Amino acid sequence: MITIIWTIVFSSFSIGGVGPNMKLVKEAQIGGRLAMNVIESVPSVKQNEEGKKIAKREEISGRIVFKNVSFHYPSRPDVAVLKNFTCVFEEGKTTALVGPSGSGKSTIIQMLERFYDPNEGVLEIDGLDFKEYNLNSIRRNMGYVG
Repeated sequence: MITIIWTIVFSSFSIGGVGPNMKLVKEAQIGGRLAMNVIESVPSVKQNEEGKKIAKREEISGRIVFKNVSFHYPSRPDVAVLKNFTCVFEEGKTTALVGPSGSGKSTIIQMLERFYDPNEGVLEIDGLDFKEYNLNSIRRNMGYVG
């Protein structure tokens, strides 16, 4: 009888000690699920694009134009990062992007590197839509210092 009582007492302590850790286990499950959603997501910008124009350094002068570009990150569709952004970056000139945190400076650079495509509007290089160029050839011909 005493053995049974002590077994019940010690079992209760063990089960009671697991309770506070169950919250951590649940948080880990949610975190793992979110990480897997990112890993399994299909990017909108395709890496291997057959039949696209190859960007050659000697053929590109470098005039970049944003025409009425609107963008929001896929993870935050309700927050507009760029809204009807229009700007011309002339070839051969140094351009600085200046603004407060969250104003879209890094997003503009990421769009130039084609990590993202605009939701609306057009991004052109030398009058041709960025999407017409092969992604790898554009990145090979681009330099960025941050």
